[in-house]
Amino acid sequence: MRETAIYLRQSVDRADSVSLETQEALCRQDIPPETPVNVYSDRGYSGKNTDRPALRKMLDDVHSGKIGRVLVYKLDRISRNLADFTQLLRDFETHQVEFCSYSERFETATPMGQAMQSLLMVFAQLERETISGCVRDAAFSRAKMGFDTGGPPPAGFCKIPAEILGKHTHILAPDSNAPQIAQAFSAYLKADSSLTSLCKMWNEAGFRTRRGGKWSPNTLCRVLRNPVYVQADAKVYAYLSALGAELCLPEPLPQRRGVYLYADRQIPRTGTTDLHGVLAICAPHEGLIAPEIWLACQKKLTESRKKRTRGTGEKSWLSGCIYCARCGSAMTVVHGRHADYLICGGKKRGKCSGTGAVWRKDTAEQIVGVLLAEQLQLLRETGGMPVQQPAQTALREKRDALHLRRELLLRELTNPAGAAPALLAEAAARLRQEETQLCSAIEAAERPQRINLPEWEECDAAMRKTVLQTLLHGISADGDTLYLLLK
Repeated sequence: MRETAIYLRQSVDRADSVSLETQEALCRQDIPPETPVNVYSDRGYSGKNTDRPALRKMLDDVHSGKIGRVLVYKLDRISRNLADFTQLLRDFETHQVEFCSYSERFETATPMGQAMQSLLMVFAQLERETISGCVRDAAFSRAKMGFDTGGPPPAGFCKIPAEILGKHTHILAPDSNAPQIAQAFSAYLKADSSLTSLCKMWNEAGFRTRRGGKWSPNTLCRVLRNPVYVQADAKVYAYLSALGAELCLPEPLPQRRGVYLYADRQIPRTGTTDLHGVLAICAPHEGLIAPEIWLACQKKLTESRKKRTRGTGEKSWLSGCIYCARCGSAMTVVHGRHADYLICGGKKRGKCSGTGAVWRKDTAEQIVGVLLAEQLQLLRETGGMPVQQPAQTALREKRDALHLRRELLLRELTNPAGAAPALLAEAAARLRQEETQLCSAIEAAERPQRINLPEWEECDAAMRKTVLQTLLHGISADGDTLYLLLK
């Protein structure tokens, strides 16, 4: 005789929720006394997916033929996702398992009963998504006011109790590691300093990350990029706005405050240099780093990143443009016994999930060159190749700073205790005129130009690299195929 399985789930233990014990007691009322029963209980798990230990164990027993009936207190206890629920019912049907709910009384063997089950699951999924949306909205509202949203503090800070708007929360305060972290910003700006050299110095000195691990260039880069350390001013907020961040600033703007970056977890992040969909919030704590030093670090980090991704092209004009399809690492040139090879950087570090991409340099250059030669021929027939000239970085930074200063002046116009409205309006108009002139200069600098190109065979390595970067987003390689990503 096969067992009857009682499945129980409770995501949060609240006063208005039905406890696991109550669910079990109610379900047992529908089971004859002589029937063997096995109870599967998941406490503290959401019904948004099937990644629950007790549910997985029950499904294993279903697949092995031990269970003949599954009983739940309510349909949403087993799942709040319609697709998952449908798949569970298919599994039960395949293994001839009867599924019953204590609360919803209808015959699931009939088409009408199955339709009612699906309809109820639609509303269960809607309820879950509505609750999730309310939680996200509340988190955003608290974040905009500077409340602590959880998570460990960044390196160099600890959390201390505080009150904001009469409500208890936590704010950041410097800890014993704060001087070491603050010193890193000034040390990085030295001419002979780099992320790698700073990490080596800290690791040799025994200084560890908050989690007790060794420092790596990526970990240190995230620290230097984090605006939580900066004593933010208008230039800092202009820089963050230029990266796409949405500014949440009080009036008047406080001085020497750090900046929180807050993003919805449902929005994919592309890194610390793309802040679209991210809130930049004036934090309640005082920063550690002067704005001039922090902005100088951002400039050096960006320039260093461009050098790494662009590649010098001294050993191959493919350098900086070809990546491993398995792990995404850049492929670099190494000298072999009989030839030069392009090898996945992850393979050299032992971190590639596969065997790592390996290509003979001359073979890869020949294959890519054939396609680019064909593209060049088409471009010559149409009058040349369009080349986008990037605007000066200084012009963009100056434009963004003017824009932010103008916004702050316009806000001051609504302040009854502020300066004379006529003076503020005149200053805002003057800033607007300067901003318009800068926008025209940037537009002119970015206007595409056309250049005439020689035959591919006549191009030197520098010109071939220019052609590659103009026509391709990049090249992805595995051990057998080169994937050219055309623009």
